[in-house]
Amino acid sequence: MLNDAFSVTSMAACPQLPFGLASELQDGQTHRRHASRATDILTISDNPTLGVYLSGLVERSGWTIARTRTCEAGVSFLRDNTAAVAVCEESLPDGFWHDAAMALSSLPDAPALVVIGDDEGLVQEVLALGGFDALVRPLRESEVLWTIASAWHAWMKRFESGGNGAPRCSGA
Repeated sequence: MLNDAFSVTSMAACPQLPFGLASELQDGQTHRRHASRATDILTISDNPTLGVYLSGLVERSGWTIARTRTCEAGVSFLRDNTAAVAVCEESLPDGFWHDAAMALSSLPDAPALVVIGDDEGLVQEVLALGGFDALVRPLRESEVLWTIASAWHAWMKRFESGGNGAPRCSGA
């Protein structure tokens, strides 16, 4: 059972990753950052099935997933840790996704934000506030994988040269 803090699940390569990303992973993970306090995906959701669902989708990728239940817990996690992608539910126990977006944007190495919700208009709202993308229910596995992998890849590219104070991505 999840608490208000967080939990981290290690994943092990998703055969449906975008071609370029799949090649990088197979070629020794050329853009993976090797830091002890880095995670690939942070979920911000009080719905425990989201983390389980994402874990199942990326189970062979080698990615790590950290889970938090509230906006406050997600931001707290990111003050001491780094995540490439934050997957946030539209509605949270302590606010809404835009509260998370505003809080995350103040971090120097903010994750790429992907929001999950029920309204088609959510995509434009998320993009307007600087998020990476939005996924609208019902979720389609291929779309979820593509979006998260693309967000992860974009975040890694942003820090290849050590931008925004984040550690450089190390080569294999």
